[in-house]
Amino acid sequence: MRSPILSPRQFDWALLAFVVAISGHWLWLPIWYTGGLATLVLARWLQRRAFARAWPLWIKLPLVFAVLTLVVMQFGHPFAQQSGTAALIGLCTLKLIESERRRDGLILMVVALFLISVQFLFTQGIGITLYSLLPILLVFLALNEISAPPGTRGGLSSQLGTLGRDFLLLLLVVLPLTAFLFLSVPRLSEPLWGTRDDRSSGRTGISDSMSPGDITELLGDDTPVMRVSFSGRTPPKASMYWRGPVLWGFDGTTWTASYLGGSRQDRGRTKGPQFGGPDDLRYQVMLEATDRNWLFPLDFATGFPADSSRNLEGVVTRNRPIRDIYAYDGASAIDQPVPLTTLPQTQRRQGLQLPTGSNPRAAALAQSWRNEIGDDRLALAQRALQHIQTENFAYTLTPPPLVGADRMDEFLFETRQGFCEHYAAAFVVLMRSAGVPARVVTGYLGGAYNDVGDYWLIRNSDAHAWAEILIEGRGWVRVDPTAAIAPERIDQSGAGFGGETLAGNSPWLNALRNRADALQAWWNRTVVRFDSLSQRSFFSDLGIDPGDWRQLGAWMGGGLILFGLLTTAVFLLQRRRRSADPALHLYRRFLRELRRAGIEAAGHEGASDLGRRAATALPALADPIRAVVAAYEQARYAPPSPGATESLRSALGHFQRARRDLRS
Repeated sequence: MRSPILSPRQFDWALLAFVVAISGHWLWLPIWYTGGLATLVLARWLQRRAFARAWPLWIKLPLVFAVLTLVVMQFGHPFAQQSGTAALIGLCTLKLIESERRRDGLILMVVALFLISVQFLFTQGIGITLYSLLPILLVFLALNEISAPPGTRGGLSSQLGTLGRDFLLLLLVVLPLTAFLFLSVPRLSEPLWGTRDDRSSGRTGISDSMSPGDITELLGDDTPVMRVSFSGRTPPKASMYWRGPVLWGFDGTTWTASYLGGSRQDRGRTKGPQFGGPDDLRYQVMLEATDRNWLFPLDFATGFPADSSRNLEGVVTRNRPIRDIYAYDGASAIDQPVPLTTLPQTQRRQGLQLPTGSNPRAAALAQSWRNEIGDDRLALAQRALQHIQTENFAYTLTPPPLVGADRMDEFLFETRQGFCEHYAAAFVVLMRSAGVPARVVTGYLGGAYNDVGDYWLIRNSDAHAWAEILIEGRGWVRVDPTAAIAPERIDQSGAGFGGETLAGNSPWLNALRNRADALQAWWNRTVVRFDSLSQRSFFSDLGIDPGDWRQLGAWMGGGLILFGLLTTAVFLLQRRRRSADPALHLYRRFLRELRRAGIEAAGHEGASDLGRRAATALPALADPIRAVVAAYEQARYAPPSPGATESLRSALGHFQRARRDLRS
């Protein structure tokens, strides 16, 4: 027997629930893809309002191939996490095109629930968690509407009170059970699902190369990079240089990292764990997922975790990309040179390399300083900073583009407007031209203190570039040319300096933002980062030995028994409540009997219409059917009568006996 056709109301509920269920994925899906799917949904809704009919095969097949082709073109590998999810969303949207019957609607709602859970593979913030409650509620309302018995209506209009009670009873069991399983189920060291496709992950932030404008693009990006809590003393904000990739190579336009020693496993690498000295600053970091390996320690790291190492440039990297929130303890020595202990000749040579014949005016200027000052490297650096301060340079977030072949000459002698990467790159070119080994360092500067959570929040908008010069006998000494032209930038974030923060100078908006971010930090620490170590600590606090299977078995068994009793109690409450409406309960039994006799009630069909159709199809049972329908309408819709329910029960019993006699 075919499933009944969805009524317009049932179809609208299913469509609304599905659209809201996939809306959480719009945070990472391309805009053009989302727009195309939205167009399909709108076209299907308008078409079905005009006439209830599925689209023909000659339209559906090209759309299926188009969706799959576009997904592969956009995301590459068809079986990666993002491409697979995008394809599933597209194909499920196409399922709407042929969704005409109750079976289709039920399948669509089950897939919608799956897609709601899949969104946590991309983000696990408290915002998306709270938002997911809305599509889940809509999906269950749609299921209630699709499954409503003939002659009744589900959804908000007729059963809001009933659904509200059911929902509260469900929460009474589900929330404690969810918390119990969250705390008790063994944690995995690696995600159960595969990792993201790096080519299409869409992460922004510091990279291992830098061209003019790269860091400027991050100023409007307030995405958090990490949250840092200090143990004991806190350094001045002007000393918070969070060290990232060190850039040596320069081709006239782009600066790139060069791994001295020929590979990442060079001879100057120090492996963790390192714990730092007694006088070093100590801090705890909650690093957001970056899909890269860098940890961004404060200045020169002396303490870092066991699964990471520090290379000869002072850059700390983890042994695998950071694809989830990563918490670790760190220690640093601030405002100290990076020691020159390994491959000194290689570092000196790399620190002097420039493209042959490039930027001749910058080279001539630097050589004139060398002839004037001599080999005093600190004096040469000071002369370059003085030049920046006195020669009408300007610090701006919207500098004119550099398009010539000698771009540093163009910046130093023509435009003289730029951001931190312009000044760091120009300073290093001047130093190398003067015979001083120098390099560019990228990372973050400063941060915003959150007094609600007592931590420092570093965002992408705090991205910064500075320089280091080699001073023999001391090591690589930091020089920040930005301080020479815009010292106020050292005390502000990039976005704050540019006046681009969302809250601006509004105290109450900043306070609200701090509270929201503190809540997110708590969520990350308590829920997202609840790993095996946190679980062992939880059991230990309860007096349970995590290594004793008997104690763990008693904990799990006792919890399951408790929730079994709670579920039984809720079931009895629901059963008791259902008995408060015996007429509807008896009518549903009547519908089941008709279904066994081959009469399937339509979703839009009332009791009277169904009775007439059933009496025509089953003439031998016509009188008992009419009696049941009349008794049901009397018991359900007429003014309350003491014997109405018993009359309906008696009529239903007579119908059942007549049907059994007819079969025999």
